[in-house]
Amino acid sequence: MFSIKFIKLFLFKENFNLIFLDQIIVSAGNFLISIIILRFLGLEDFGIFSFYWLFLFLIYGLQISYIISPMLTNAPKYKNSILNFFYGGIFFQQIIFTLLVSSIIFVSLNFLGNFNLGYKFSDYYLEFSLIIISTQLHQFIRRLLLSKKLYLRALLGDLLTYFPLTISMIYLNYLDLLSLENVWWLIFYTFLFGFAVNFSIIISLKYRFKNTHEAIKENWIIAKWLLLTSLSQWFSGNLWLVNTGVILGPYIFGIIRACQTLLNVLNIFFQSIENFIPAEASKKFTSGGIKEMELYLIRFTRKYLIIILSIVILIILFSKYLLNFFYGLETSNSNQILIYLSLIIPFHFLQYPLNYSFRTLGKTKPIFIAYSCSAIFALLTSKFIITNFKIQGLIFGLYASQMLIIIILYFSYYHLRKNIKKDLI
Repeated sequence: MFSIKFIKLFLFKENFNLIFLDQIIVSAGNFLISIIILRFLGLEDFGIFSFYWLFLFLIYGLQISYIISPMLTNAPKYKNSILNFFYGGIFFQQIIFTLLVSSIIFVSLNFLGNFNLGYKFSDYYLEFSLIIISTQLHQFIRRLLLSKKLYLRALLGDLLTYFPLTISMIYLNYLDLLSLENVWWLIFYTFLFGFAVNFSIIISLKYRFKNTHEAIKENWIIAKWLLLTSLSQWFSGNLWLVNTGVILGPYIFGIIRACQTLLNVLNIFFQSIENFIPAEASKKFTSGGIKEMELYLIRFTRKYLIIILSIVILIILFSKYLLNFFYGLETSNSNQILIYLSLIIPFHFLQYPLNYSFRTLGKTKPIFIAYSCSAIFALLTSKFIITNFKIQGLIFGLYASQMLIIIILYFSYYHLRKNIKKDLI
């Protein structure tokens, strides 16, 4: 059992309390949205919602790779006198990216509406395209506030986004007006409101073409491989899910995503560490070199792996009860799926310290190679395996993808470290 002293030591220090609480709000908000849709609209509508949400994760991953991660990594390197010029350049980059991506999604979903795939693309293409704009802006301003160490403002922005959203959904259900279309519009408006609440931070930024060009150019050194990595990372795991949704239908897909949503409680840790570990690793490397960075990441891995394993064990022991409590008896009969999916999480976590090492050293190509190999594996085998082995095939594919990534990342870092030692001799 963890003592209060243990929790304070490993969780609540260096402003991590506010970051952690903020991530609880985000994860709890997303979890409540899922519960409300599944409970009030049913598994099939939840499956449709989750199918769209997969592609929102893809776009969010591209944003993280192309804009957010380079921003968080490079910001500590700038002097305070020019830091706002750097942030201003990145915001301009974000606007161009958001408009481009939302336009592509608008055209793509409108086209897919011509095919009868069961996911109502022709009904929701406008709403989903607008959601991309509001969520992208909201995520950018949230990470900007965290980068500026304005943790309380980020927390309040998320609270004023997710609280009105969940309350509005419950109220619409009370009025018997809740539908998936109304859910889409609520998400658009509440995330736009969350962006507007902290818009003053955008006004405070400074804009100059020279600094904008330099910021984008410097970020591209990190982002060029991370962007391709994000695409390959999404396909390595989510192609299995997309094919499951297409082959097995929205209902089965809804069950699988319900289990994954429950496991997303661990995103509290994953998203929180993404907000400060890359910057800290960069600082350690700048002040003490590669050894100092590695010692920091080793300590980080040990601390959080213990916490994650403990949570996974609890999920396994109470899997049926948890599904019944949150989603109802119909979903709880699929508790074995939840157990198998939960055991993937520790393997997924072990990728983080390796990824942070590559990012800090500015060598992100190995990350791209690892996820590309996993994506190619999914592309070549996922449809065949899921068609023939159904859910069991999905589970196998997800395990195989994670193991393949870890093996490639480990050996890539081993060889990189070896080459660095040779250069120092």
